[in-house]
Amino acid sequence: MKFRSLFVISLATLTLAACNFTLASDITPPPNYVSPTPMPTLGALYPASAPDVQNGATIFAQNCTACHGDKGLGDGPQSMQLPVTVPGIGLPEVGRTASPAEWFKVVTQGNLDRFMPPFVGALTDQERWDVISYVLTLHTTADQLAQGKSLFETSCGDCAGKFGDQARMAALSEVDLVKIIKNGSGDIPAFGKNFTDDEAFDVASYLRSLTFATAPEVAAASTPPTAGSETPPVENGTPGAATNSSSTTEPKSATGTGTVSGSVQVAGGTQAENLTVTIHGFDHAQDPTSGPQEVVTLAGTIASDGSYKFENVAMPENRIFLAEVEYAGIKYQSAFDAAKSGTTEIALPPIKLYDSSKDLSLLTFTQVHIYTDFATAGTVQILEIFSFSNSSDKSVVISTDGTSLPFIKLPPGAQNGGYQAGQDSAPFVTADKGIAVVPTATPYSIIAFFNMPYANKLEIDQPFGIDVPSLVLLIPDGMNVDGKKLENKGIQVIQNNNYQEFTASDLKADQPLDFSVSGQPSVSSATGPDPRQGILIGGEALGSLLIVAGVYLFFRDRRIKKVEEVKADFESTDEVMDAILALDDLHRAGKLSDQAYQRRRNELKDIIKEMK
Repeated sequence: MKFRSLFVISLATLTLAACNFTLASDITPPPNYVSPTPMPTLGALYPASAPDVQNGATIFAQNCTACHGDKGLGDGPQSMQLPVTVPGIGLPEVGRTASPAEWFKVVTQGNLDRFMPPFVGALTDQERWDVISYVLTLHTTADQLAQGKSLFETSCGDCAGKFGDQARMAALSEVDLVKIIKNGSGDIPAFGKNFTDDEAFDVASYLRSLTFATAPEVAAASTPPTAGSETPPVENGTPGAATNSSSTTEPKSATGTGTVSGSVQVAGGTQAENLTVTIHGFDHAQDPTSGPQEVVTLAGTIASDGSYKFENVAMPENRIFLAEVEYAGIKYQSAFDAAKSGTTEIALPPIKLYDSSKDLSLLTFTQVHIYTDFATAGTVQILEIFSFSNSSDKSVVISTDGTSLPFIKLPPGAQNGGYQAGQDSAPFVTADKGIAVVPTATPYSIIAFFNMPYANKLEIDQPFGIDVPSLVLLIPDGMNVDGKKLENKGIQVIQNNNYQEFTASDLKADQPLDFSVSGQPSVSSATGPDPRQGILIGGEALGSLLIVAGVYLFFRDRRIKKVEEVKADFESTDEVMDAILALDDLHRAGKLSDQAYQRRRNELKDIIKEMK
């Protein structure tokens, strides 16, 4: 399974993840639109097959450590760039209170309010159950599991079968299990009345492991070292005769040997012979204080037919292998493969190499989408989604200074901005002083996000580094929008809120899209559910990457959270009415701006509605 590359350049501390929602079939989309994948559905809230904890560890390393950290403590390298705190899912106080079903919902549909993307398109149902099961082992040690097993077998050894049902166990947290252990439930006796809390939780952790395909290996996962990280000097000789050149000692527990083979192809027919290929092997550490460790580093020369083969490679179960080749300043990797029990041969997928170019004209934008939110006084939040492709025969190297991209530009006046690869984007590849866009049929996408000050009017000059054939802009209804290149497509209703949709086409590089926005959003006139909810602003190459409804829900949920916080200050509707009257007095006295007054008054009115 491939590690998903995630490229982030942060100009400040704001990062936004992609999200998936739906496109209603009765809406006529703008030109070049194609329907995305459906809104994430949950299906059964229990796994069809017993979760594979070891596979879950690999998935966690691939998809989760960037934010959640190696041990699930919320200390991943990207966590510092988020405006929210990443929860410590590896902590006992978090893991013990979560049920697998609850976390399956989050991993499937995402949590926009916490900048958590959905993984419904990236992982299968079973893979999501696998990674959830692995995460639920992060707060447990091998000694605790052994203690839990001993206590359980002594106290209720004949009721193990009552804790193996996937549907039943997926709905229960460890806290729920402790209650059953101490108090009993239905056909399960109260067999742990005399357990201490620690003992009860040890038993609960063991009971959780009874639903796993294999006994849980308690180890904190982390992303394997980046391709091209420090490795010992390459040994001479052919790949078939290559030996382990890693400075890491081979674990004594590793048993069995085999061959690791594959091939390297160069686009255009150039021979790959004499290039160096390096094999990396990773084991998940037994020590819970460390993550997967590189234990094998084999290097050799590619044969004249582009093949390579490493013999007598230690191949214990679950060891992960990948191949790496550096060509034209770009580091290419194969997909991963892991050894199964009794494996004696691993054939890694082919690696395709391309000549490199810095010609950005080889990239083609398919669509650009701009979404605006004016909910915060004095500020407009802007999200721009750039979808593009590389259909050439060269890998395009994009140089970056770490704070900007030459072909994706922000308008003058942008603040607190940053860039992030879309979740469904084709992976970017590491290149010297930048990133590389490798030719592939899978589209690339980058999300740009920033704020701009707003004082009832804003002039925006949006520049482009590459020609843009199609652009979609959404502005809340009630605001005045003026731009010569924009065509008004009318009102679209999204989650009972009205948005003005504008489109533009044939925009040229370095010729900014100039438009102005003024006024304030009006209160939505839509009432009740609207069949057109879920308008897509994703397009041809964007697929399910980002839907306006998803972005709307993100901002809406943030506002709901604020209302809930305000609501806690009042015990009755009379108190809220008193607050509204006091607010009116302040406004009449000129001590409160119109914008702040309307926002706060609407919050208080919403509270009254909820109380009734």
